[in-house]
Formats: sequence, structure tokens, C-alpha cells
Amino acid sequence: MMMSYQDTYIRWKNLVNEDCLLKELNAIQGDDTQIRERFISDLPFGTAGLRGVLGAGTMRMNRYVIGRATQGLADYLLTGGKSGRCMVIAYDSRQFSAEFARETACVFAGNGIQACIFKQLTSVPELSFAVRHLKADGGVVITASHNPREYNGYKVYSPYGGQLGPEESLEVMKNIQRRDPFTDVKRISYQEGVKTGMIREIGDEIDRIYYKSMVALCGDEPDESLQVVYTPLHGSGLRTVENVFPAAGIRNLFIVEEQRMPDGLFPTVNSPNPEDPDAMKMALALAARLKADLAIGTDPDADRMGAAVRRKDGNYIMLTGNQIGCLLTNYLLEKRQSSGLLRSSDYIVKSFVSTDMADVIAQHYGVVSYTVMTGFRFIAELIKKNEQTNDGFVFGFEESYGFLAGTFARDKDGVLAALLLCKAAQYYRGRNQSLLDVLETLYQTYGYYLDGVKNIAFKGLDGMEKMKSIMAGLRVKPVARVGDLKVRYTEDYLSGKRTAPDGTVTDMEFPTSDAIKLILENSAWICIRPSGTEPKIKIYYAVRGTTREESENRLKNVAAGFEKMI
Repeated sequence: MMMSYQDTYIRWKNLVNEDCLLKELNAIQGDDTQIRERFISDLPFGTAGLRGVLGAGTMRMNRYVIGRATQGLADYLLTGGKSGRCMVIAYDSRQFSAEFARETACVFAGNGIQACIFKQLTSVPELSFAVRHLKADGGVVITASHNPREYNGYKVYSPYGGQLGPEESLEVMKNIQRRDPFTDVKRISYQEGVKTGMIREIGDEIDRIYYKSMVALCGDEPDESLQVVYTPLHGSGLRTVENVFPAAGIRNLFIVEEQRMPDGLFPTVNSPNPEDPDAMKMALALAARLKADLAIGTDPDADRMGAAVRRKDGNYIMLTGNQIGCLLTNYLLEKRQSSGLLRSSDYIVKSFVSTDMADVIAQHYGVVSYTVMTGFRFIAELIKKNEQTNDGFVFGFEESYGFLAGTFARDKDGVLAALLLCKAAQYYRGRNQSLLDVLETLYQTYGYYLDGVKNIAFKGLDGMEKMKSIMAGLRVKPVARVGDLKVRYTEDYLSGKRTAPDGTVTDMEFPTSDAIKLILENSAWICIRPSGTEPKIKIYYAVRGTTREESENRLKNVAAGFEKMI
């Protein structure tokens, strides 16, 4: 018989032995709303693993939820009585990340799975690299990426270095649900694990190989005139940047000192998200004082990168994820072409909510452009699928500030993207162009592709139901027009159907996902989907015009027209 949330609360209060969690549980006694929010169900495990607010309860991130999840993952890895398994563990600077990483190691070791854990905070892409380099059975990173300070998370990686797919995640989730967090979790002490060799601590040996791979990919031609300001936003990117940038020829590197040290409270920002101009204020202020060419930031686990470029008038403009993606796509393809290394089998990959401009850039250079679903694992899976017959992967990106070049890692790499953007700036400076000059040339050549994103948050227990209601409404009553633009057809990624205004239905070859995309006239489109990692709906807008003014007006009208409808 399934326990009620009140019974689950009482059981936790009786069995929890950590003072901070017990204090929280005692503090909410008699508060039905608070108890319900923490115990109404389990924190969902999906392709992004676990992600939630820190605290006591089945719907919060804590040692018991981590232990149970690791036990379920261990059960999955040991299916069929297999032995000799090995998992790599990394963690970022967030609150309790190191403790959760050690708990993960102890549970793996308790189940006979060797845990290779980094001694110090390490980025997501290096974890992906380490899984591949060590030929491990997978990996775990304790991080909540760019979420606010009260969050933490648990990302799981496959043997090829990408995040778990839907089928694998479902099996892990089933195993988790079979386990009790207090009685069914096998663990040994950390000391015993180290003594017996079941827990192996990773020093800087992986760092050196990873750094060397990055430098080899990017080159080391110095440009002493390029000045770069960098902030790790209190996260894990600094060590990689300080080792790799100088080796790759970025000599004038300036760190935002106030944000240098790892700190899970992120004291200088409201949210450690480098795509947010507010999070980049200190970097921009230092860049302005130094008259630096670029201001760059990475999020706590260093898988995302945001950047601002100095204009001729001395002010700075934040680049969108799509703009960075197109600049790097053009740079990498142009450089290959000029070196005589470009092949028709080379390819780029982007998510289906990223700009169509990347497609026309790829077409210009005569290479293939693939479109995949949102989630960087889809890019990783495509690389894996193609690597047996085609080693031509050049670049992959998502509009949400995720970028990857090279195949030594299989998740987005914020530091590598930052380094590539610096190398692109050096490359074009040698041709008397700034990055903004190049971007304007791309617009003039291919059209002014502009985009925007609207996030609508839904907090509380009824948030998910509200999100479901909005998506259901769009499916029940299809949209025929947005503003003055007709809908050419509607793509429903949940049903896998593309529907034309006359009712004609065709099948789409995409994985199932709760997303709807409206393809409009004049190369415009709208996509609406619930976030996979946060309680919000994301609305993506994309337009194309012959002039900047035309595109800006069209973007404004499309966004206003659609938001009025919902």
C-alpha cells in the first residue's frame, strides 16, 4: 500500500540522522502545504538525471535522495550479474556537491562498482572526457548547471560520454523506485573504499590530457593584442581556463577577482547564468576599464558560455547563443576551407530550436547540417552514430549557450567554446575584421536572422498542471495565424505529425518530445515546449528579414501576437 505524504514525512522525521535535515523537518511540523511540497512524490529522474531544490524530503536534493538514485543506477549497471564495473564522478562548486559526490562513490563501492572520483571540482565536459578516456561504464556529475543557488542536481553519463537516453533513464528510474532510501541502499565508508581500491581518487593526470586535446584542436598562434576578461562565476571553469588559454596563445587574460573563488552561495550574482547580462556585470565593468575585446563567462559546471564583444564606440554587446553558434560555425568552416581541409562529408549539428542561419552557412561551405531535438545528448548520439562511417563532425550547438567542437568529449563545453571564440577573434583580427564585423557580413549575406526566447515560470505543485493545460490547448485548437503571418504548418513532436492548414498530415522523423513548432510565412517560426530541467515553459521565436529593422519589427510583432493568444 502506497504511503501518504504525511506518513512519508513522519517516517523521514523518525529515520533521518542529519541535524540540518532533521531541523528542517521539525520546523515544518503541522504545515501541510510545506510537507506536501516536499513529500507528495519523488523527485523525477529523467535524461537530465535529478535536479531540484536542496532540503529535506523526497522532492528535494539531499543525501538520501542521492543515495537512493545511486543504488538504482548501480542496480541498472549490474543487471545480469555483470561485475568489474567502473564509474567516474565529478562535482562543481554548489552547496553539498562534494558531499553528494562522496556519497555517490560510497554507494557505488558498496555495490562492487569502482568509483573514480575527482579530488577537486571538475567541469561537466572534463567528466565526459574522463569517461571516454578511462573506458568507464559511465559517469555522474553533481551539479545543477546554471540554476539558482538553492538548487543542486545529479547528471548521469553513458560509456560514450553523453547523457543517458530516454530508455536507459526509464530503466534507472524503475530501479530507483524499487529501493527504499533508508533500508535498501548499500554503501561502505569512504575510507574503506579508498583502502580497498574500490574508490580511486583522480588527481591532475586527466587534466593534463584533456587540456592538451583542447590546445591541439584550437592551435597556439598568439595574438598579443587580444585582451580577454573571464569570470567563472564562482564555478569550476577557472582551472581549465588558466591552464589552456595561455597554452593556446591567449596571453592577455584577466580574471574577475571577486568571482574567482568557488562558492556555492554565488555571493556576487542572483543566478550564475552567463547568458544573463546581470550575472556578467562585473566582467563587463572590468572589460570596460581595461578596454578588453571580449568579456566571457561560464556557468558553475562550465558547460555553458556567454560572451560580450566590445563595439567601436567602447560599449559592449552581449551575443546570443545563436549568434555565437553562427560565428563559430562560420569560423571553423572558413578556417578548414582556407587550409584545404574542408570535406563534403564534414557536418555541423544544431537543435531544432536554434537558428536556421547555421543551415545556410553550412550550405554555403558545401557541408551537411543536421537538426536534432533539444538536449545535447542528441548531438552526442549523432556523433556516436556517425563515427563508424564519418569522422567529419565539426561543430554542434544549442541556442541555450551550449557548444562543442572535437570528439574527445561528448557534452557541451563552455571553456572550449570560450577558447574558440577567442581564436576566432584572433583569426578575423588578422583579416582586419572584428567579430561584430563578421556577424554583420553574415547578416548581409544570408539575411537578418533574429531570435528571442520567452520563459514563463510555473512554481508550486500546480505548476506542472498549468503547463500541461497550455500545451493541450494548443493541440486541441491549432493556431492558424500569428499577427499578420499565416501558419504554413504545425509540427507536433509529441505525436510526430506535421499538419498543414488544409488538414494534410505527414509523419516526422524525430524522437517524441512535448513540443509544438509553428512554421510561419517569411521564414519565421515559433516553438513552445516545457523545459526539461526547470518548472517553466519556453517560447522560442525566429524571424528573417532583408534588413535589421524589418527583422526587429517582425520579431516584436510575432512575439506580441502569440503571447496575446496564450
